[in-house]
Amino acid sequence: MNDLPLPWTVSDRLLRKVNADGEMMPFYGATTVIMLSDKDRISCLDVRDHLFGKHGGKFVALDPHTYHLTIHALSNAYNVAGDDGMIRQRIEQTEPQVKAEFQRIAAQFGERSIRMRALGVSTGGKDIIGLKFVPEAKEDCELLIDLFDRLEAVYPLGESFVPHVSLGYHRVGPHNPEEVIALYDTLRRINRELEMTIELDVCELVYQHHYHMNDFRDVFAVKDFTALPNNA
Repeated sequence: MNDLPLPWTVSDRLLRKVNADGEMMPFYGATTVIMLSDKDRISCLDVRDHLFGKHGGKFVALDPHTYHLTIHALSNAYNVAGDDGMIRQRIEQTEPQVKAEFQRIAAQFGERSIRMRALGVSTGGKDIIGLKFVPEAKEDCELLIDLFDRLEAVYPLGESFVPHVSLGYHRVGPHNPEEVIALYDTLRRINRELEMTIELDVCELVYQHHYHMNDFRDVFAVKDFTALPNNA
C-alpha cells in the first residue's frame, strides 16, 4: 500500500468526475453508503489535513460532510452506457429492490454496528486518495460482506469490495517523479503513526442519488424502516 506503483499515471476516466481545473463535473447516479459519525469524520479529516498540507495542490478535496464508506455502487456513468436518461431508467428499475433489501436489513441488523480498523491512507495513482479499512473482528467482517452481497445481488458489478473512505481526487495532469516520490514518503510517515478505528452503524446505511461527487442526496436509509411494526 505504501509502495510506489509503476508506471504512475492518473486515469483519464477521472475527467468524468473532476475537470483539469479541479472543479467537480456532473456525475449522476445512485449508491449505497454508510455515513461516518462526527467523531470518525473528524479523525479522517485530521489525516486529510496532514496529507493535503504537504501535497494539497495535487488533489481536489471532497467535502468532509460527505465522508462515507461505500457498501455498493449502483447505476452511474461508469457502468451504464448512454446519457443520464439511461442511468435514470436503470435507477427506477432497481430502486424498489434496494428499498426492499433495506427493509430486510433493518429487520435483521438495524441495531448492529461494524467496527473497522484503518490499514492506512493510500493511492494507486488512478483516481482517489483515501483511507483503506478492514473489519476489526470476524463478526464485523461477516456483517459487512453480508450487506455487500445483498446489494451485489440487486445490482451485480462483479468487482472486488475494497472498504475505504475517499478523501479527495488527484488533479488530472502531469505529476513529475519528484512529486510522486515525495507523496509516497508522506504516505509512509502517516501510516507508520496511524492508529484509527471507526464504527459504522448499520442504521446509517443510506441510499443516495449523486449529482457530482460533492452532491449526494439521501433518498431513504435503514433507520427509516427500523421503527416499522414488522421490524420490531
